[in-house]
Amino acid sequence: MRIGIIGNEPAGPILAKAWASAGHELVAAAVDSPEAIERIETLLPELRIDSMAATVEDSELVILAVPQNDVRIVCEGLADLGLFGPKKIVLHISPLAGHGILDSAALSGAVPIALHPVMHFSGTSVDLLVLKNTTVAVSAPELLLPIAQALAIELGAEPIVVREDQRAAYAEAFEVASGFSSLVVQQAIGILSEAGVDDAARLIGPVVRSAVDAALATPINPLDPRDLL
Repeated sequence: MRIGIIGNEPAGPILAKAWASAGHELVAAAVDSPEAIERIETLLPELRIDSMAATVEDSELVILAVPQNDVRIVCEGLADLGLFGPKKIVLHISPLAGHGILDSAALSGAVPIALHPVMHFSGTSVDLLVLKNTTVAVSAPELLLPIAQALAIELGAEPIVVREDQRAAYAEAFEVASGFSSLVVQQAIGILSEAGVDDAARLIGPVVRSAVDAALATPINPLDPRDLL
C-alpha cells in the first residue's frame, strides 16, 4: 500500500516508518515547518516532500498528522478537491475524536479511520521501540474495523476498539492519565533534586513504574470525593 503523510505532527513519520517496515511503500510527505522537514530528512531521507494535493493523489493510505482542531477542515478541503475515493484510506491520529470527523472523506467513498497509539511521540527513532509495546485505540465504521485493527497490528501494537460513543471518555482518560502522571513524577523528582540527590529520575523510576503497574492491576473502586480532600 502506498502511504502519504499530511501535516507536521511528530507521529506522522513514525507511523509511516513503522508501516514501511511492514512492507508498505512511502510516497510523499506534505510538511512545511522547519522541525517537520528536519524530522522527515532524518527518519525518512528518501521520502519526497510535496504538496498536500500531490501527496494525497499518489497515496492509498493518507495519514492526517495535523492538530485536532485542523483534522476536519483539512479533510474537508482535500475532499472538496475530489482527492478521496473508494481506493483511499484516510486516517487521523488524534485521541480526541473518532472516525466521524472524517465524514467528508467517507462520503467520497474513502475508508475513515481514527487510530491513536496510546503514547507520547518525541519524533525520534526511540518512538519505534515504544510503539511495539503499546496499545492503539481504533475507531472505524463496524464493517471496516478489521482494516483499522490490521493497520495497528502491522505497527507491532495491540488494537483496542473505542466506539464513537466512547471516544469522549477515552480522550478525557488519556488526558487525565498523561497529565496527572507527569505532574506527580516531576514533583517527586523535584523533591529529590532539592535535597541534593544525584540522578533523581533514575532513582525514582522503578517505584513509579511499579506503582503504575499496581494501579493498573487493581480492581476499579468508585471514588469518594472525601478521599480527595
